[in-house]
Formats: sequence, C-alpha cells, structure tokens
Amino acid sequence: MSKANGRVRAARLTLGVITMAVLAACSSPQERKTANRGFDYTEAKLENRAFLIPSGLQSPGFTSEYDVPALPDASRQGPVADKVDVRPPAQLLTVVPGSQIVQGGSEPTVSFYALTTSQDVSADTWRFLQSFLTKNGASVEKQDAAAGTLETGWFSNSAALDGWAEDDDDFQIRQRYLFTLKRDDVRHGVNLSARVLQHEEDIDGAKSTSIGEVEARRYAVRLLNQFSLYYEEQLKARDMHRATGSMGLELGNDNNDLSAWIADAPFEQVWLRMKNLLPRYGFEIKDSQQSLGWIDVEYDDPGQSFWDKNGMTPFKLEEGKYRFQLGEMGGGKTSITLFDEDKKPVKSEVVSQMHTTLSQAFAKALDNQ
Repeated sequence: MSKANGRVRAARLTLGVITMAVLAACSSPQERKTANRGFDYTEAKLENRAFLIPSGLQSPGFTSEYDVPALPDASRQGPVADKVDVRPPAQLLTVVPGSQIVQGGSEPTVSFYALTTSQDVSADTWRFLQSFLTKNGASVEKQDAAAGTLETGWFSNSAALDGWAEDDDDFQIRQRYLFTLKRDDVRHGVNLSARVLQHEEDIDGAKSTSIGEVEARRYAVRLLNQFSLYYEEQLKARDMHRATGSMGLELGNDNNDLSAWIADAPFEQVWLRMKNLLPRYGFEIKDSQQSLGWIDVEYDDPGQSFWDKNGMTPFKLEEGKYRFQLGEMGGGKTSITLFDEDKKPVKSEVVSQMHTTLSQAFAKALDNQ
C-alpha cells in the first residue's frame, strides 16, 4: 500500500508542477518575483508631533516605559521594495517512487532508493544525470566517480532552470553546477545534491553575475526537481521495455498458499505486461486498480483458429468474469492469482492447464505475438 500511495503522491506533485507552469506562462520571471503594488511606503516618515495641552488644563504625567526604541543600523540591511522576492520558497518534489528529501543539509538533497534487489541505484543515478545534462545542453567539465562529484560547464537553459513552460527572450541565464552523489549502501540508496557554482543573468539587457544564497538554492531545487521528473521518465521507459520482452512464468503458490503463476519480474513490470497481454488472449479488461494489484476481466474464447494460428493449447476456462490478483513475492518476483466472479480461487487444475499457454506467451516479446 505504501508503494501505491507513493505513486499517487508522485502523480499529484507532477500535476502541481505542470499547473504552476501554465499559470505562470503569461508573466516574466521578474514580474513573478516582484510585488504587484506600489512602493510609496519606502518614503514614509514618522511624524513626531508635540502633545498639545489646551490652555487652562494641567499637564499630565508622562512615562517612557512604552517608548519604541530606535532601530539599529544593522536592522536596516536586506532587500526592500522591488528587491524583495515575494515568491514562495522552492520545494523539492519526491516524484520518483521511494525517493525522500534530506532535511537540514547546506544544499538541497534528494535520496533515491533501489526499487528492486537487482537495481544498481548508484549507476542508474549517474547514467540518468549525465543523459539529463546532455538533453539540456550541459557538458560535463569535471567528474570524479570515486569522490561522487560532477561539475557542469556553462549552459543556457532558462526554461528548465526557471521551472516554467517557455523560454523568455527578456530573461536569459547561464550557470554552472556542482552535483554531489553519496552512496548509502546500508539502505541501498544514494543522496544527490546540487549547488550553483557560477551564475550569469541578462534581464532586459541588464547583466549581472551576482546571486544571493536564497536565489541560488531556489535554482538548485528547481534543477533537482527537473532531474527527478527525468529520472521517473527513464524508470518508466525501462520498465515498459522490460515488460514487453521475454519474461519467465512458473507455476507455484502465492503468499496465501493459493495456486498461482509466479512471474520472474517486479510488480510494476508484470502489471504492464498483464495489461498489454490479456486483451490479446480473449480477456477484455473491465476495471483495474494498480495500488491494490487487481484487474477485472471478462473472458471470451477467441476461437480454435486463434489457438491454431499461435500454436497454443486453448484455455480450459469457462467464459465469464474473472479477477487477476497480482502480489509482490520478494526477490523481484510477482504472483498472479485468478479468481472467479464470486471472488473464489479458480481450481488448481485449470490454473495448471493455463500455465502451459501463459508461460509461452510470457516467454515471447509482445511484438512477436
């Protein structure tokens, strides 16, 4: 259930990024960071009028207990008026399943964890990071895999770094970044942080190379968010590729000791394979819930000519409504249990007979079926 909640949460966060991009597309970066009211208050002065006592009245007693002390000069430092950034703080997004935000660090940091026992999350993160930088026109200037550091060359990518949908001709930035990757072998994960090394910006012809700590962190957070979205895309693409290729299927028992088919692949890959495979063998998908692992179908025998054409034995399964229940077995394996319309497990002999045909189907790539 926790994995399912993570997938829903990731979808909502991704939708939030897209929504913010659409809402902000009609304003410039400078307008988004500046308050949209006047700044006349900066010219306001405190009036020290004398306390007038009408003639004939006695002067009251005075106390200095509630006098407002004068502000020290040090308190007058910092941005004011149009120099104040009114945007909400940038927030790291955990769009990759199982990822976490590392709190309290000097640099924004995201943890990525292995989703299967066979995944080398460190190698994946390095590979995805390099391809992400290439996609955004950023070269790798220095890289030390042993130290876990990577420095980029200068690259211009206002859209990705500003976090919005389109480039703005009046707002251009060039930056260099330092990425630091630290392995966490105990928890089978890696911590990835980002920091701005150098910054150049051009706003309406006004050029600057200075950047404050808060603004630098904002850019680093947004770049990490963009990378996280790319990381998730790469995982999905790889799962889809694996789900459509050859996959082992054995006859066994699920975690409830019911007759089942055991697929030699993680849950997400088997889920994708089942969604693609079932309609090809007479199962019309009526409903499904990935977070709970079930697929409701209605079976209609495709006919003897279909089985003869594919060189397979027909299912000894009565036409009707069924439910395929997927479950994680551990060790990168997934169970598939079949229930009838009354939610009762299908007889073991039927499951065993169907295994012959299903195992042949799983052994083939989907493109060859």
